[in-house]
Amino acid sequence: MHRAFKSRVGSWLPLLALGVVVSIVAATATVSGQARPSGAPAELKIGFVDFFSTAAATFGSSGKSTTEWLVDKYNREGGIGGVKIKLVVVDEAGGPDKQVTEFRRLALDEKVNAIVGYTSSANCLAIAPVAEELKVLTVIHICGTHRLTEDRQLKYVFRTSNTQASDSVVLARYVLSVKPDVKTIAGANEDYAWGRDSWEAFKIAMARLKPDVKVTGELWTKIQAGEYSAEISKLLAAKPDVIHSSFWGGGLITFVKQAGPRGLFKQSLVLFSTGEQVLQDVKAAMPDGVIVAPRATGAYFLDPDPAANPLQKEFVEGHFQRFGRYPDYPAYRTYQAWSGLKAAYDKAIRQAGRWPTTDEVIKAFEGVTWQTPSGTITMRSDHQAVHGGLIGTTKMSSKHGFAVMDRVVRHRAEEIMPPLGTKTLDWVGGIKK
Repeated sequence: MHRAFKSRVGSWLPLLALGVVVSIVAATATVSGQARPSGAPAELKIGFVDFFSTAAATFGSSGKSTTEWLVDKYNREGGIGGVKIKLVVVDEAGGPDKQVTEFRRLALDEKVNAIVGYTSSANCLAIAPVAEELKVLTVIHICGTHRLTEDRQLKYVFRTSNTQASDSVVLARYVLSVKPDVKTIAGANEDYAWGRDSWEAFKIAMARLKPDVKVTGELWTKIQAGEYSAEISKLLAAKPDVIHSSFWGGGLITFVKQAGPRGLFKQSLVLFSTGEQVLQDVKAAMPDGVIVAPRATGAYFLDPDPAANPLQKEFVEGHFQRFGRYPDYPAYRTYQAWSGLKAAYDKAIRQAGRWPTTDEVIKAFEGVTWQTPSGTITMRSDHQAVHGGLIGTTKMSSKHGFAVMDRVVRHRAEEIMPPLGTKTLDWVGGIKK
């Protein structure tokens, strides 16, 4: 019996082995089939556009580092719908005309499947009609002006972050919470869509919340001017209670370093709508008590608490370990764009049961809600995303070697963004105390 049993087992072994192999192959095919739907391309080619030169590169470097970190993570996990992402990176410097040319090159020569990026409001306004003309799915990650989604109906262009209106409303409410007796305000902003729209919305919000506030100065500079002595002198002479500025990138770093020694921060309450982004760069040059906003992003590296938020913990620790820098607000905005695009593709694949067309991805993008380290984000039918935001004041941290955000206040999405179908400045003009 024993020998017979061994003989039978021996005769079965090749079949058993073959069965195991067949099972493994079948399982692999099933997993592969789930990961790569029918019709899937060999790769998903996506352009990423941000500033990698000029004074604006402090923004682009954050966007690029986040893009590299996140795309590597997605590709390790199988890519999007089982398809690996291939990056094509383009410098956003050079102005709108150059960016229109680069966009056409990405679409017609590189034949990208989608494009992510655009920090500058001037650039995003310029490329949006080209994206519509060439029918290229384009995800705007930062571009602050509300005009992007209000000036024209968009099909192929989406913005995955709040507009400058959210910054302005948050800043106005916060100013009045820390300085309720404010009587005069002044602005120092760049002379293009972002600067103009930011200041206008802030003025309207302040006038609505405290009608007796007077404007004592409106100063305009070139984009990333890099020299602000004249503006600082005028602000010192005007002595406004509050100074609003939407300077960003290298320009903001220079302004802080030039204004501090001249006593501007001691004389007036200064608020920066993009201030969180430069805290790690200016270090001790940023005094305590300056109001800073991470462009109404719902997170910065300490809030929400990484210990209680797995996505936040993974991003903060992963970004710092790889790049030696904590993610700042451009990093979070870039994360929102890539994760939003992935969420749209994932939803479209589920709905189609195969690799989706661009139109099917667009349909899936409209109304999709997805999770990020900064919280929940929802894409509206007008292709404008909405999400909550936070704001605070600077306080030097000996642990980090630079100022962090103190006295943080959070706002829900509905408190800082106009509802669907409402013009931004009309909504700002109707906000209530």
